[in-house]
Amino acid sequence: MIRRGLEYARQFDANLWSLSFGWFVAALGFAASMPFVSIYFHSAFDMSMTQIGVYFAVMSIVRSLCQIVGGELSDRVSRQSLLWLTQIGRGLAFVLLAATIHFEWGFWAVTAALFTATVLGAVFHPVANAMVSDILPPERRLDGYAITRSAGNLGWAAGPALGGFLAGESFGLLFLISAAITLLSALVFLIFLRAPQAAKPQEIFRLKDVIAVKDDPLLARHSILIFLLHHVVAQLIVPFSVYSVEIVGLAEHELGYLYTLNGLLVVALQLPITRLLRRFSLASQLAAGAFIYAIGYGVMGGISAFSFFAVAIVIVSIGEMAMSPPSLTLTSRLAPPGRMGRYMGVYGFFVASGWSLGPLWGGTIIDAWRGSPITAWLVIASLAVVAGLGYLAYRRRFTKATADKAI
Repeated sequence: MIRRGLEYARQFDANLWSLSFGWFVAALGFAASMPFVSIYFHSAFDMSMTQIGVYFAVMSIVRSLCQIVGGELSDRVSRQSLLWLTQIGRGLAFVLLAATIHFEWGFWAVTAALFTATVLGAVFHPVANAMVSDILPPERRLDGYAITRSAGNLGWAAGPALGGFLAGESFGLLFLISAAITLLSALVFLIFLRAPQAAKPQEIFRLKDVIAVKDDPLLARHSILIFLLHHVVAQLIVPFSVYSVEIVGLAEHELGYLYTLNGLLVVALQLPITRLLRRFSLASQLAAGAFIYAIGYGVMGGISAFSFFAVAIVIVSIGEMAMSPPSLTLTSRLAPPGRMGRYMGVYGFFVASGWSLGPLWGGTIIDAWRGSPITAWLVIASLAVVAGLGYLAYRRRFTKATADKAI
């Protein structure tokens, strides 16, 4: 097994492994602190779930716009330079965030530091994704993206476990640790990564290109359904963290364990689950993932013990693994020749929009039904049911439209 693993690793350029390791360290630094920011806002500034939802919705909109900016910059500036520069800036933003918390400079100082870290993190991701294409030939990029995604999930798995312990001691110390780890990732990119700059793209994605959905009814349906589904997907970071710690009473380190469980499950089971579901149509896989998500979040309001939350996270993680690959694959199959970038841009916009509004959706409902958490979480999960039913309703049309197109 070890020999096979080494033989597999040797098939790839060393730069891919440098990028993957740097990505792991970057994700570790992010995941060690960011899931606990909403808890800090709730406890330090007495913000309601609705207010926290609005706050992170605005941040998510900023992040989605900055990803477009990052993609455009990566075609004009050295991608390697952008990778380490964004990580240095992000690390310094975490240092500033630690200082604002320690010296109690107030809400707006925290927001300024967090805004800076958010912008730089948003620029980082499209640059790193583009770098994979620079390093690998087209026929190897699917494996390359799987490797870098696994590296990021490993960081996501380890970070919250570390952050859960530190959050209980000091939020300021928590962000200092994040800063140190993030600066380490910058060193990895600066010292070990060497990759060529790709040619400029022929077409630039613009926000107004979202209207491309009007020219393809199936893309429009897919975009609307994935938008609804990501309202539920987005509950994991903000509403779930505040609900489980501040309302139910889980400890911060227990929340960290739950995030770690999610990350490890994705790393270990993504490929087996994808292969298991491959026999079904893409729409059926998406419907299954949506229904599993609905079950995982639907039970949240009726549990209080850590062990039951762990079971719920396992269910949510299975839903994530069931719907993520087919959602991108369906988009790629719907795209006509020469329009792949446009279709992926439209898809990404609706996913980011769902992520942006999801915390507001969940936070408002939890505030409205604070006395009945079972009702609140069932209402939150209902959008996943709607999305699942939508994919089933249009399953035949999706299958017919994509049957003769390559992935």
